[in-house]
Amino acid sequence: MAGLFAAVIISLTAIIFCVTTTGARADDFYKNKQIRIISSSGPGVLYDLYSRLLARHLPRHIPGAPSIVVTNMVGAGGVVATNYVANVAPRDGTVLAGPHSNVPTAPLTTPDVVKFDANQLSWIGSITKEPLVAYVWHAAPVHSLAELRTRDVTMGGTSAGAAGVDITRLAVGLFDLKIKLVAGYKASSDIRLAMERGEVHGTFANSWGDLQTTSQDWIKEGKVRVIGQHSLQRHHELKNVPLLIDLATNDNDRQAVRFALAVRQEASKPYLAPPGIPKERLETLRRAFDATMKDPQFLAEAKASRLPVDGPLTGEELALLVTQVHQTPRAVADRVLKLIAK
Repeated sequence: MAGLFAAVIISLTAIIFCVTTTGARADDFYKNKQIRIISSSGPGVLYDLYSRLLARHLPRHIPGAPSIVVTNMVGAGGVVATNYVANVAPRDGTVLAGPHSNVPTAPLTTPDVVKFDANQLSWIGSITKEPLVAYVWHAAPVHSLAELRTRDVTMGGTSAGAAGVDITRLAVGLFDLKIKLVAGYKASSDIRLAMERGEVHGTFANSWGDLQTTSQDWIKEGKVRVIGQHSLQRHHELKNVPLLIDLATNDNDRQAVRFALAVRQEASKPYLAPPGIPKERLETLRRAFDATMKDPQFLAEAKASRLPVDGPLTGEELALLVTQVHQTPRAVADRVLKLIAK
C-alpha cells in the first residue's frame, strides 16, 4: 500500500511539474516578445481598424502579455501579405496576418499570384461576418440591382483579388450586367473620393461594415444608395436590399455565387499565422483570440468604433470552412476563375 501511495504521489508530482513547466514555457516564450500583425490594407481602412483593435486587446489573453504592433502590406487583395507570412515570416508565432476575406479562396481564383496552400496556413480565427454591398452615388442613373442589366454604370475597384474587382467581374459574366469597371484605385477610400468627383457612379462590392464605419453620414444624408448585397442571406439591417444570388435563374449560377461568397461573408475578417508554427503556440493564439472575442473591453471598444463583432469563428471553425471550400467541384471553381479572369 505504501508503495502504491508513493507511486501515486510521484505521478501527481510529475503531472504538476509537466503542467507547470508547459505554462512556464508559454509564458517564457511570449514574455518581453513583440507580435506583429500584418494588415493587408492601408491605414484607416476597415481591415486595418480591426487589426489595431485586436492588437490592443489580444495581449491580455496571451501568457506573457507580449506587445503587439500592426504594420501594413498592401497588394493583390491580401495575397501579397499572405505570401509573405507563408514564405518569409518566422514560423514561431510572432507574426500574424489580417488579410482580406478573399484569401482563403485565392489559390482557386487567382492562382497565378498565390504562393501558399490555404489548407496549410495556421488559421487563428475570424472576428466577424458581414455582407458585401453594391452602392452608388445619389445622382447615379440606377436605383436597383435589376437596373444594372439595362443601364450603363461605372464602378470603381482596387485590384484583382479584391472583392470590388472579382465579384464585379463574376456578376458581369454571370448576369450580363452593364457595368464598366474602373480598377486600380489604391483603397476603398479613394473610390469614395472618385464618387464625389463624379469619376465613377459607385462600387459593386464593398464591405457593409466599411461603409458604415467610414461613411455613416453618407448613409444618413442619403448621399449613397445601397442597391444590392452579396451574401447567402439578407443582413438584418438590409432586409429590403436584394441579394446578388437572386439574379440567378439556374443551379449552376447559384453554385458559382455561393462559392465566390461563402468564405467572404462567413469569415470576413480572418487572421492567420504561417504554416508549421509549434502546435502549442497555435493553441495559445487560438484560445487567446477566442477569449478576446468575449472580452467586455474589446466588445465595448468595437461597438464604440462601429466595428461589428457578429458571429466570430474559432481557428478550428475557420480551418474547417477553408477545407470545405477547397472541396468545391473543380468545374465550379474553374468557371468562377474564368469569369473573374476576364
